Amino acid sequence: MNIFKAIVLGAIQGLTEFLPVSSSGNLVIYPAIFGWGTPTLSFAMALHLGTLFAVLLYYLKDVKKLIVAFFHTFRSNKTDEESFYVRLFWLLFVALLPASIVGLLFSDRIGEVFAQPHIVSIFLFITAAILIASSVNFHGERATLKHISLKHALSVGFLQIIALFPGISRSGSTIAGGIFSGMNREDAAKFSFLLSIPIIGGAGLLELKSALNVSISGVSFSALLAGFFASFIFGFLSIKFFFMVIRKAKFYYFALYCITLGVVGFIFT
Repeated sequence: MNIFKAIVLGAIQGLTEFLPVSSSGNLVIYPAIFGWGTPTLSFAMALHLGTLFAVLLYYLKDVKKLIVAFFHTFRSNKTDEESFYVRLFWLLFVALLPASIVGLLFSDRIGEVFAQPHIVSIFLFITAAILIASSVNFHGERATLKHISLKHALSVGFLQIIALFPGISRSGSTIAGGIFSGMNREDAAKFSFLLSIPIIGGAGLLELKSALNVSISGVSFSALLAGFFASFIFGFLSIKFFFMVIRKAKFYYFALYCITLGVVGFIFT
């Protein structure tokens, strides 16, 4: 793994972690097309840390308030803002549970069986279908973060389970889950990105545990650092970009990318 490859893969991870186009799918198909092989666990961990720091920086104020909210859960004289963040914290916790339980039980098997370029291409087509479906407005008035309920959180949580399959976008499926349950698009995206913090952090910890049990030769510290910073920078920029286009663009633009990458995956891998 040289510096150039590390930067390219870091950029791919950063750009696709938060855009609804499946970072896992992109990191399977592009290395296969380029003939670079599968990234090592230690390198994957560095990329996940980069995107984790990106979303933490972007939502730093919200994260601080959510942490404080946890300790204010049982306080009686809460302000309106404190009550909002306490409620949001526990709804995020509920949304986190379904995929966390399934992931802990089956993620290794899912990765081993399904992380093949042709199979990932099929899952990219499924991502495209989810994004196209979420572009259809089935609801009139939509809920904001201040008015979301357990129903919205569970919809996001259960849709996140399918994102365990490489090629199905985590951000795409969770945002779609929010939209399907009646949330407006921007707040569904914010809920999804806040939810990504424990998800990405958990994935990084699992990779760290696995990396400690295998050889990490072939990846220099400079390559790990380059991948980390590329993932961090492009991850932060992709969040800003996503919120710039989400107000104007339909999800089918991202669906078109998934279809194109899926076709490319079938042809060139």
